[in-house]
Amino acid sequence: MGIEACLNGLNEKIEKKVEELENRRKTTNKRLLAILYRQRLKETEHIQWFDAGDLYKGMGSKVIGQFCSFLSYQARLVKPDKYIVGFMNLQPEIPGWGRLKQTLAKASVRTPKALKKLIEDGKMPGAVEVLVEASKGFGIADGHQYAANVVLPRDMKEKLIENAEHYLKSRF
Repeated sequence: MGIEACLNGLNEKIEKKVEELENRRKTTNKRLLAILYRQRLKETEHIQWFDAGDLYKGMGSKVIGQFCSFLSYQARLVKPDKYIVGFMNLQPEIPGWGRLKQTLAKASVRTPKALKKLIEDGKMPGAVEVLVEASKGFGIADGHQYAANVVLPRDMKEKLIENAEHYLKSRF
């Protein structure tokens, strides 16, 4: 359908599918937000984080970054001066390519407004620097100062947080 939309433009069938997928994503976002308001984010000195697990199953890996961006504006839920890290499990099957040998996760990092100012002033490192350092030896990170992501083995999620916190404490 995606290729059809690119080649021929939108039609009623494609628009209906987009609406269905968008409604599913919004419903899942609301569900995760409710969970986070109830349980709160886990925290270290510099990081606040959560694990969505399989909540976004079948929606693609971009949704976790979109949710983290949305979360960065939720002043009642997040600390304005801490990195936001969200994890989601990646599905082992890549349509048309086959199964992955490892069980992987994706972590997305976003920076709330007060943290952005600290980064601009050189008082804290950018999101991509933190992820590159924290995932050395087991992940592939990419991004920029205020948003970054990394693909890593699922069993390394907490190690990523530990490494990131250690890096932040040792440098800043």
